[in-house]
Amino acid sequence: MAVDGVNNNEPVYWFKDEKEQTEQTEKSNSLDKDAFLRLLMTQMSHQDPLNPMEDKDMLAQLAQFSSLEQMNNLNTNFNSAKDEIVESLENMNNNQIDANIEILKEIINIKKAMEAYGGDESQKDSTEG
Repeated sequence: MAVDGVNNNEPVYWFKDEKEQTEQTEKSNSLDKDAFLRLLMTQMSHQDPLNPMEDKDMLAQLAQFSSLEQMNNLNTNFNSAKDEIVESLENMNNNQIDANIEILKEIINIKKAMEAYGGDESQKDSTEG
């Protein structure tokens, strides 16, 4: 229903499904490197000049940042190593399949050669009887 040209049938808020809400919550709960740096810079720029942060607190935060950086690097390295291992296993699997096909071809060729050389035993039995 429209009152004074305003349509009141429009929804005020669209509810998001649970998956979208969960993804947004996970994103907001996780801090990446950039967020950590912004937080550190904001803290340093708003500290009291007469009562600055103690050295040990600053060093602890820098150590946390260094640990975070190293964990991100390890995660990247593990993902790339995983991809290389998967690719290597796929190549090995394809090589094994190709080798099995070649072996089967050779077995078929040997069978044909034996049949040509000695004749088929089932044909000999049918002609003798």
